[in-house]
Amino acid sequence: MDDILKVRRALDCFLDSRISEAEEILAPQSKTSMYYSLGYGFILFLKCAMTFEQADVEKTMQALKHTIQLANAQRKRGGGWLDNITNWMKGNQIQHLKAMSRVHRHAELVYAEAYLLKALLSIVYDESIVAFLREGLNIRNSYNTYRHLEKYVEFVREEAAAGKDTTCYQLDDHFTSGVALGFGCFNIVLSLLPTTVVKVAEFMGFSSDRNYGLEVLESIGDWHDYHGPQRRSTLPELQGPDEGLRRQLCDMVLLMYHIVLSKMIPLPNVDEVFAEQILDYNLTLYPSGVFFLYFSGRLLASQSQIEKAKAQYIKAIDTQHDWKQLQHICYWELGVISLIQQDWSRAFEIYDKLGKESNWSKAVYMYLKAVALYKLDSKDKRVHELMQGVTAAKQKIAGKSIPMEKFVSRKSRKFIEQKDYLILPDLEILNAFTAFDFMPVETLKDNFKRINQELESLDDDHNKSKEHSHYYDDLCTVNYLRAQVARMLLEKQENCDVEKLREIHRTSVNTVLENGSKIELDHYIYYFTRYEKARLLIVDNDYAGAEAEIQVILRAAEKGQYNVGSGPHAKNKYSLENALVFKCHNCDEKIQSLKKEAAASSSPAAAVDATD
Repeated sequence: MDDILKVRRALDCFLDSRISEAEEILAPQSKTSMYYSLGYGFILFLKCAMTFEQADVEKTMQALKHTIQLANAQRKRGGGWLDNITNWMKGNQIQHLKAMSRVHRHAELVYAEAYLLKALLSIVYDESIVAFLREGLNIRNSYNTYRHLEKYVEFVREEAAAGKDTTCYQLDDHFTSGVALGFGCFNIVLSLLPTTVVKVAEFMGFSSDRNYGLEVLESIGDWHDYHGPQRRSTLPELQGPDEGLRRQLCDMVLLMYHIVLSKMIPLPNVDEVFAEQILDYNLTLYPSGVFFLYFSGRLLASQSQIEKAKAQYIKAIDTQHDWKQLQHICYWELGVISLIQQDWSRAFEIYDKLGKESNWSKAVYMYLKAVALYKLDSKDKRVHELMQGVTAAKQKIAGKSIPMEKFVSRKSRKFIEQKDYLILPDLEILNAFTAFDFMPVETLKDNFKRINQELESLDDDHNKSKEHSHYYDDLCTVNYLRAQVARMLLEKQENCDVEKLREIHRTSVNTVLENGSKIELDHYIYYFTRYEKARLLIVDNDYAGAEAEIQVILRAAEKGQYNVGSGPHAKNKYSLENALVFKCHNCDEKIQSLKKEAAASSSPAAAVDATD
């Protein structure tokens, strides 16, 4: 298994932004070695996921197919137990694995890992239903492999805990880290999906235990003592060259959960202090690592330390020159920060650069350039030209339109229809990016003033003339934004007029709900306001009220019955619906978690009832 140690060194290069060096180590032996092939295929997978280039996809598919062939050649012959898993007798999985050599078990792991990457790639880039069904079965088979390997790992650990000699099982960190990565990710990802999807997945044999998934990932880095009031303050001993091959990947999934996803959707058990410790550990090992510098920037931004976040993103860009796509991720974050800071010139420069170099979404880049120019000079003729080009720049992935592109396309059409006018487009798009959490208190206060000024202007215009185009759309949009800023000021400010902000929030929410039937284009505002109402109810510990608001949104989506607002599109799906429903499902999970915590703190008996 010397190959694993050499692949580990290549991964270290990759994680420290020496990507070309990593590829030079892996490529020469990727045709003959199972682990070299997996490492090379994994790097190619990440690359094509960022470039959207067909040539990269085809190259990656060929590499992963070759990895599967190499792993299959190393698997134990005769049993065929993972090829026909339904023929297994219950309880025999451990015996089958015990009968394998160390190489056989690693081959099963690599086989499952490569098949999973190939299946995900095929689903994204192959639009046919046949491909979707075929790869769905491959994902299920991959999951079953991980599940049985995880049972074997647990069996060996139980034997060790009982004081038995487990050296004969040949369990190594490279193997356990790979099993944990796969099984942990499956559990976390499935737990984030809507309840109806989870029930179907569980019926098909999948598990969706989020806490267990996090626990499995944490076990690889020995992070179990880094939670709660008694958490350890000293970091674990720095890894040696033979530490688990997927150790850092497990850490990166944990960082994604605690730092990135937690700012996009409400999640339980989020621990930023824990995430910071993981970051400190990995940045000590990989001071130039673009991935960990990116996560560090996200963490600082979530703490409203905007200037420090910018510095980390710039450092990430400066230390990584092999893949421009990794730089683009950091440029994207810098663009969002520029919008937050109202640095319109810098925002235009960044989105112009991304529009020229990145294939992710030309339509979104074009719209953001238009917004930045519009805020610089609303009379600039280039704004109209850019807005006109947004719809034509839309693209599809796996035959599906990108929700954010549909959103900016609708906004650009509204801009043109209203004779080159949009109300607070920068704040509206920042809301769509879930970026309000990054705003420092002073920025929130500044935006609060801007929003109030727009409300006054709206009232004046409406009182003077009934010719305001889509007046109620704008009225509801501005009130929704005001409610959100009021809640965030409540949460972030220590010394504030709590009752005044609560009253402003209540008034703004009620204004939207009362006028929702008059919205002609921006129907999404009504549902997002329901969600915003639920967010403040959670702050107030009114979990029943929050749950009721969330259910209004979920029921509309489940039944496909909307009919909110006026105009020909009132019965259609609204903009960013999938994103909001995703937020709501996880918000409901958080509400249930908070209810259990509240019951547990009030009485042990109540905690038992809540659990039941």
